[in-house]
Amino acid sequence: MKKNTNLFIYFLAHFLFLGGGFARICELSNTDTCIAFILGTLIGIIILFLINKVSSDVSFKEYIKKNTFLNIIIKLIFLIYILFNLLILFVILSGFLYSYFLPFTPSLVSCLPFLLLASYLASKKIKGIYNVAFVLIFFSLFIIILKTLLLTNEFHYDNLFPVLAVKTTSIFRASLIYAVISTSPIFILINEKLEFKSSLKYYLLSSCTLIMIAFTISLILGEMINVYSYPEYTILRRIKFLRFIENIENFICINWFFDLLISLSIFILKIKETINIKNNIVPFLISFGILYIVNTYFSNNFYNTMILYNVFPYICCGFIIIFILLFSIKKLASK
Repeated sequence: MKKNTNLFIYFLAHFLFLGGGFARICELSNTDTCIAFILGTLIGIIILFLINKVSSDVSFKEYIKKNTFLNIIIKLIFLIYILFNLLILFVILSGFLYSYFLPFTPSLVSCLPFLLLASYLASKKIKGIYNVAFVLIFFSLFIIILKTLLLTNEFHYDNLFPVLAVKTTSIFRASLIYAVISTSPIFILINEKLEFKSSLKYYLLSSCTLIMIAFTISLILGEMINVYSYPEYTILRRIKFLRFIENIENFICINWFFDLLISLSIFILKIKETINIKNNIVPFLISFGILYIVNTYFSNNFYNTMILYNVFPYICCGFIIIFILLFSIKKLASK
């Protein structure tokens, strides 16, 4: 099977939306959420173009092999960036599991199976992750389409009106947040061979599914869209299959776990590549350390979690700016 790492963009562009992403955008744009998602996609395409411009065709350890000052700075910031993404991912995963699946189980225990599975997948290198992602993307698309079809009887098209009910500045802020959180994780692939046309294809595929979900949420919840912490999960509780099969939301939300698993596997692999070791134990221990921090300071701590959800889009934006500048300088210097 020919490996196309651009496929990972689909999963990386998704995972930050569960809980924090959707809730933050819906809070700002309310019934104009779909408009914010569409505008955010357009801005995201520009960021994606810049990522492709500064991406490298060689491995990261070769890219920064010389211990120059610039290389050390890039390596350090890149590692911090990976750890920050891991922190958010575990906060999202632990919060989701605690809220709807395992309310009496510590996050250290509930998230550990995901970490073990992702670590095993990362040990198979990029090709192993790609083989699993290639299969899961079809399941993910099928589930998203199925969820939308099963919820059509709950659609109320008057919930989309009035159009532009919130301030234009709020819609623009929501669009920027969408663009940032859908593109910032893609920088993890900065050392992979990214092709803009292929990257754009998977980014648009990811955006279309997100817009579809936002459209479904808006049609069902209307002005109540900014009330729920997990609006994308709340609407699934209204699914009634064949008029007698209910409570299938716990199964049909599995596509979000696909996004988290593939993203977690890539992050663990990139830790291994960045610190340039062959041992799989060290990346696991680093990831477990991040999970321990989440279990200690964020699990069951609503105040800390809300602070992180409010600031993480701006931190991601900062990483985007820093990476574009650093990798642009590095690419110019290599020439």
